[in-house]
Amino acid sequence: MLQITKINKNFSGRVLFADCSLFVNEGERIALIGANGSGKTTLFRMIMGTEACDSGQISLKKNTSLRFLAQELEAIKGSPLLDEVMCFSPEIESLHWQMEELGAKLSGAQDSLHDQLVHDYGQAQSKFEELGGYALEHKAKEVLLGLGFKEQDFLRMTDEFSGGWMMRIALSKLLLNPPDLMIMDEPTNHLDLESLLWLQGFLLSYKGTLIFTAHDRDFINQLATKIVDIDQGHLVSYNGNYDYYLEQKLQRKELLIAARKNQDRKVEQVQKFIDRFRAKNTKARQVQSRVKALEKIDLVNAPEEVKKIRFSFTQPEVSGHEVIVLKDIYKSFGQNKIYKGLDLTITRGDKIALVGPNGAGKSTLLKIMAGVLDIDKGDRSLGYKVDPGYYPQHRLDMLQLKNTCLEEIEEVYPNGRQTEMRKLLGRFLFKGDDVYKRVSILSGGEKSRLILAKILADPPNTLLMDEPINHLDISSRDILVDALDQFSGTLCFISHDVYFIKKVANKIIEVNQGRLQVYPGDYDYYLYIKNREEVEADQILNNQKQGLKTKQQSSPGALTRKENLRTQRKEKAFLRKQFSDTEKELFELTARLDELNKILADPHTYKESNFVSLVKEHKVLSEKKEKLTSEWEDQAEKIENYTK
Repeated sequence: MLQITKINKNFSGRVLFADCSLFVNEGERIALIGANGSGKTTLFRMIMGTEACDSGQISLKKNTSLRFLAQELEAIKGSPLLDEVMCFSPEIESLHWQMEELGAKLSGAQDSLHDQLVHDYGQAQSKFEELGGYALEHKAKEVLLGLGFKEQDFLRMTDEFSGGWMMRIALSKLLLNPPDLMIMDEPTNHLDLESLLWLQGFLLSYKGTLIFTAHDRDFINQLATKIVDIDQGHLVSYNGNYDYYLEQKLQRKELLIAARKNQDRKVEQVQKFIDRFRAKNTKARQVQSRVKALEKIDLVNAPEEVKKIRFSFTQPEVSGHEVIVLKDIYKSFGQNKIYKGLDLTITRGDKIALVGPNGAGKSTLLKIMAGVLDIDKGDRSLGYKVDPGYYPQHRLDMLQLKNTCLEEIEEVYPNGRQTEMRKLLGRFLFKGDDVYKRVSILSGGEKSRLILAKILADPPNTLLMDEPINHLDISSRDILVDALDQFSGTLCFISHDVYFIKKVANKIIEVNQGRLQVYPGDYDYYLYIKNREEVEADQILNNQKQGLKTKQQSSPGALTRKENLRTQRKEKAFLRKQFSDTEKELFELTARLDELNKILADPHTYKESNFVSLVKEHKVLSEKKEKLTSEWEDQAEKIENYTK
């Protein structure tokens, strides 16, 4: 379908691509990866023909439709959202207006023209139906809803939407009329988790060919059938997903390093012979032979070490057990009531991921927890020695454009020596004179690295982070994952990166329509519970459908279908709430017991005056845990029997 043959491309004196070739088969889903600045977007532009390669050829199979979703988009203005998305199919739009015009002519047509007009209208209508014109509006609404728009948005003018939503509009237009070959540059940017998962499902069912870039490791794993890595100016293909690519790349790296060492050893031996016998006439022929042999050697390119961020958190001061407590919180924006009577307690060591649909109130909740957003009613309190640090989604809120990188660090590290601050910036890849760069000229990735450097310079014991990995490449995300995993404080964050959530979170809070549902476990546990709830709901509905008619016939006083279903839901909700509360209490109790076990395992504990109270607390909690475990098992059995 697409063939790239020996292309070369230099940019600002740097080689981006050197004799690169690639063949793309129909139906493949290819993830193009590489470090920031390696040339991913440049390659897309060359495929699209908006940028020329220095040499080589890029050819596309005849009659193949091709469309490109860029990272940066111009604002789309001047029409209602739904109309803008639907009008992207020019052939359908042309046929629509043709039918309108023919219909108008038919109403006043003379008999001599009537039959011809009817014939023309029938042909246009047949073609319109064949192209899916009548289903277009339904499909457009389905795509828009899937990408996070609401029904009330359909009539809003496109001018009213922000840059992030412009990306979703462009994505909607692309998905409504997908081409044979679709190229997408960071399509997951600006998507919340729910929209990202919808897009993932859509692309998995897409029958065409897809080439895309993404920093979301789980997204790549789910979609990609092939990885193409831009490695030192070459395109290296790996069949399989991202995890398989990592294994294969490591093996390839080890083989190349071994081959280069072996080659270097042989070259050294030959060079020693040349140096030793160069002056001897009797060895001249042999020396000349070896010199020519050296000139013909095709040196193995050993992989270069990619520069990475290297950091870990300085472990903060320990806070009290209760970190942030929200009681009876009310918050509205005009007539839009976000929270009505919200209660939430965050405890030390929680690493919470806030999930839920776009507009559910996740960022609002995080700002309330941080104290940067006023509440209408209720109480927010911080625990003993709690030091919260809030890091917004829009990084420029934390950075002064006129400042240099060094000046930004000085703001949070006022007593630090310049050598220490430069060393800190160096760990975030700001080397040499880079520390004097103005924030205004930094790339998105550099700004995110600078934000992380500021966090590290003065780490709080409670981190509240809105999309902390935006603009970070995969390797930098992995390093942040490791650091947050080692972080001994408390963390609450919002992210649409499934891999990041899975690796970091030990508790999930689902935010939806002003309500919170706490899942005291990791993301896999959250998915398990959600799936179980969906299965149970389906079972209830199926049981209702099967038994309703019989019950109504045998019992004149039987409940109507709606009443019966409502009763079932109330009973099930009560059981589920009871089970969830017990599960939460058991989880917190187990965490405290684990903490006590560590304390009591330390011999120094028994030299302290409070060791007796610690032993008593351990005994009481152990007995309580046994009782709670029994209750939890009974409740789980009731829920299971309820659905049979």
